[in-house]
Amino acid sequence: MSRLIWIVAVLVLLTAVGTGWFWLVEGWSLLDAAFMTVITLSTVGYDEVRPLSDRGRIFVMIYLVSGLGVFLFAVVQLGEMFVRAELRTWLRRRGMNSTLHSVKNHFVICGFGRMGRTICRHLADRKLPFVVVDHNESALAECEQQGWPCVRDDATIDQTLMDAGIERARGLAVVLDSDADNLYVVLSARLIAPELQIIARATDENGAHKMEKAGANRVVSLFTTGAATMAQLLINPQVEDFFEFVSGSGTTLDLAEIRVHAESPCANCALSETDFRQQGVIIVAIRRPDGEILLPPASSTMIRADDVLIALGKVSAVSELLTCETKV
Repeated sequence: MSRLIWIVAVLVLLTAVGTGWFWLVEGWSLLDAAFMTVITLSTVGYDEVRPLSDRGRIFVMIYLVSGLGVFLFAVVQLGEMFVRAELRTWLRRRGMNSTLHSVKNHFVICGFGRMGRTICRHLADRKLPFVVVDHNESALAECEQQGWPCVRDDATIDQTLMDAGIERARGLAVVLDSDADNLYVVLSARLIAPELQIIARATDENGAHKMEKAGANRVVSLFTTGAATMAQLLINPQVEDFFEFVSGSGTTLDLAEIRVHAESPCANCALSETDFRQQGVIIVAIRRPDGEILLPPASSTMIRADDVLIALGKVSAVSELLTCETKV
């Protein structure tokens, strides 16, 4: 930015010097003076606007010889800046496209409003891969600045969801501005990826009910969720403080769910035989594939493939555990 300011200042100064001479010394009008300055610096070859005095001709010779070099240098520098900026943008977007083609087990965030930004920050804090889908150019610019992969297109189009790698995704958050768009995206995503975890936002109960019917695993209704949170704060303020501490950004603790794969080291092992505690992770609950929840799980509980472990621990330990299970 400082370089751009310097270049613009040089061009303005050169123009001001020439315009000032023709206006004050030669007695021309301001428009004629500015026009003569521009055609002199640009060497377009027009005739003199008005007859010049001898000292005016001497000034033009000196001004042309000295000013032309400075003018051309400033113009070249300005052009170089724009070319470099465009090249950086092209390289960044090319790298982003490469990331979009290779990313898997990621989250897709449809909508980059206030809620979408908050979701992205939480995922970024936990170093979890995600892709943003939004049609707004400012969203793309902000994502590029943050280094977040982004698809700039309409999320209600199936090809857009496929460009975001929804078939390889781990989950989808649908937080567009309208319930109608959210419903359409939920339906499209469920048809493309039948096993995908889909979370959607609704503004009322009617919209939430329709999204559940369309295939959303969970629907967050802003008013209902907000009211439930306020009720919990009234009844159990300390418990809510704990959950806010765990889920908040910048905290040292994290609460996450981990799906156990058949190839996982902890599969077919008793909970006491694992090294979760040595890693700084506590298994709070285990959800069986049939929906049974073991809370709290006994130390002799066998961990099976397709179980979901609810883990609480240090952010670094939980992130490492998530990464290991994702790679399996």
